[in-house]
Amino acid sequence: MRLVSLAVVSVGLTSLFAAAFVAPGTAYAQSTAPDSARAPTAAATPPPDSATGIQWFPNRWVIAALIAAPREIRLAGGLYSAERDLDFEPDGSTLESEISLGYRIPVVRLLDGGAEGVDLDLGFEVGIWSRFNMETDERDLIASDYRVGFPMSVRYRFLEGRLTFHHSSSHLGDDFIKRNGVWVYQVSREALELILAVRPIEPIRLYGGGDLNVGRGFDYAVDDDFRGKQFTTVEQWVLRFGAEYDPSWAKQGSVQPFLGANFETTDWTQRLATTVRGGVAFRINSIRILLDAQYRDGPSAMGQFRLDPDGFEDLDEERPFRGVDEQMFGVGLEVQIGGLVAPGPAGS
Repeated sequence: MRLVSLAVVSVGLTSLFAAAFVAPGTAYAQSTAPDSARAPTAAATPPPDSATGIQWFPNRWVIAALIAAPREIRLAGGLYSAERDLDFEPDGSTLESEISLGYRIPVVRLLDGGAEGVDLDLGFEVGIWSRFNMETDERDLIASDYRVGFPMSVRYRFLEGRLTFHHSSSHLGDDFIKRNGVWVYQVSREALELILAVRPIEPIRLYGGGDLNVGRGFDYAVDDDFRGKQFTTVEQWVLRFGAEYDPSWAKQGSVQPFLGANFETTDWTQRLATTVRGGVAFRINSIRILLDAQYRDGPSAMGQFRLDPDGFEDLDEERPFRGVDEQMFGVGLEVQIGGLVAPGPAGS
């Protein structure tokens, strides 16, 4: 419980700290307002460098984060009922919490095209997702996933894109390892992630893309039959697509619904991973709060939860590992800090 309390306090302190440095006039831009009305003031957004025309550390994102992708960078927490079939704990139905501590920072705005031009920025992101077993006395840390990346985001009217080079890794919790005595794999990767999106009408976004792992962590077998054999538990590619409805960016103060669905598969996946997330959102100045319900079904998003169906019997054939299937349903809270360049045909 102390770990969960600490994480919740961290979320609150991070929100207050960031809010103190974001001008209240930099709320999410309304896509229906004229360009002159939506233009940030000099105090709200750093003016472009007179020699290069670029802006350093703009406080509005070019594109919004994906709503339902389970490993999207965000500042959030939730409580879930999780069910999975394992030979060790947590097996069956378990009450779990997941805390996400992450933020994506636009570092430099290279292009600021206005209503009809191209917006382009380069940024930095870092995130951690930690899953806890709420049914043990120690509130065991099950696993944590880490990610650090460098995204490039671009938007032209109703078209959006994001290309990110990132390093991701996954680690089992010490209490979980001690309780179950499970084998720990080297689950890490360097990947290029590409997301392409279109907004056919303002509140709706359709997207597709995925990850190509250009570097993968490897392990070496210790079994006598395969001693020294190199193998990996990390897939080569991930395909991701989804749809969103979110009118809440453009309205200050009012409570608006949102809904998103995300689907993922890999070259090793035996079934589709589905995440559906919906709820209500509202914003006050530069702070946006989302209250949600979420359902997941399919291979676990936790990178360490991998199984070899053949139990290492065919390592010489490099049998792929697959994600542990799980079902999750629960409720959560997300806090978003900063602004958004207004999406859709109306432009910035």
